[in-house]
Amino acid sequence: MEGNNSPWVAQAFILVLYVITLMVYNRAKKEYVGGKIGAAINLIMVFVAFLFLSDYVDYFLSTLLPLSDEAKFSVKILFRLMAVCVLAFGGLRFFVSKPATSELSPVNPLPIEESIETFDMQSLDAMVNEPMEEVSPMPTPVETAAPDLDADETLVVQEVSHSKPSLGRYEILEELGRGAMGIVYKGRDPKLDRLTAIKTIRFTDDFDLDQVEKIKEQFYREAEVVAKLSHPNIVTIYDVGEDLDLSYLAMEYLNGEDLEKFTTTEKLLPIRTSIDVAIQVCDALEYAHNHGIVHRDIKPANIMILENGLVKVTDFGIARATATSKTRTGVIKGTPYYMSPEQISGMKVDGRSDIFSLGIVFYHLLTGELPFDGENLAAIMYQITTVDPEPPTKYNPKIYKAGVAILNRALEKSLDQRYQSAKQMGDHLRLLAQKLDELKAKSKSQ
Repeated sequence: MEGNNSPWVAQAFILVLYVITLMVYNRAKKEYVGGKIGAAINLIMVFVAFLFLSDYVDYFLSTLLPLSDEAKFSVKILFRLMAVCVLAFGGLRFFVSKPATSELSPVNPLPIEESIETFDMQSLDAMVNEPMEEVSPMPTPVETAAPDLDADETLVVQEVSHSKPSLGRYEILEELGRGAMGIVYKGRDPKLDRLTAIKTIRFTDDFDLDQVEKIKEQFYREAEVVAKLSHPNIVTIYDVGEDLDLSYLAMEYLNGEDLEKFTTTEKLLPIRTSIDVAIQVCDALEYAHNHGIVHRDIKPANIMILENGLVKVTDFGIARATATSKTRTGVIKGTPYYMSPEQISGMKVDGRSDIFSLGIVFYHLLTGELPFDGENLAAIMYQITTVDPEPPTKYNPKIYKAGVAILNRALEKSLDQRYQSAKQMGDHLRLLAQKLDELKAKSKSQ
């Protein structure tokens, strides 16, 4: 009797082991985010699943199909062969993945006009008779730089702790947010012991497989060019890499908020503060444009304002990598509230496209309303290309006449009538800010 029960005791023991394996797998899947370790865990779990089927083929087939012992044995062998194939061929991807290319794309300088047209001073003078609001200028931005290391200093290299999820060599600490292209994590670089923001992009989720490699190569080239930009108003890129099919950018970690929070009528920034924000974005764009880089995706979510008042523009180069490719659905990712007319028309874009997008952001910050809106994508695109926006004073009467003039110039649909460089727009904004500060000082002295 004991001899007859012993096989079932062994089967029950094996079943317990499989249950424990499943529990460990569920725990491990939560710990590792999209890296090679996570992919390896999934592969091993599929391998174990086929072994489970082969071990319990007697039980399953005896209850479902009356097969002979030879047939059951053949099915067992089939499942075990499938398990070996999964492990062998699935494991090949860990040895044949392509490294990121280091080839740099050619940098084409933009035709930037250096001359600044004479600003309409009458508009500024007219503001003297307008009511002044209490303004709180932002603190002067402080440029920070990474500390230099002496030749005799040694960096302590730490191994990545496997108690936390990882991506490449970076530890994942928490999720910061999700966007159209991927997830942004707060991470730590164990080699330099510094916090980083890690933006992940899985191109295979949105683009056809025959396009993915081309898009990845373009993405890495753009990232290398952008990583060489050094400006206080542009987020510094530390590293770019790939972990299986998950591409990522490791950037400086910022303590601040993006401008989306300040685009509602309940949380608008003071007008003077919004002008400072626009000035700093102009400085970032002017520097990037002079180095042949067009952002192509200027919007509140890509502009960070730090606690000390410094403004940082993020995501340079990402939009260009996917600009010439269609998603699997054949439509534009996201709603193009901030796109320029030439982007929507499929024309070649230069720095003036970023200026138009900045004009929309500036309008949004001052009014809490979008200049171009609609019930669907076609309506929004029609407004951007053919309809003039409502005067911003309709939503915020406190906006100064000179500010309206700057907005109108930035939002010109004609490239020739628009600001020809971010420096032009920035200079006019600085002139407006200077006049406002003078009026405020004059009103306090009276």
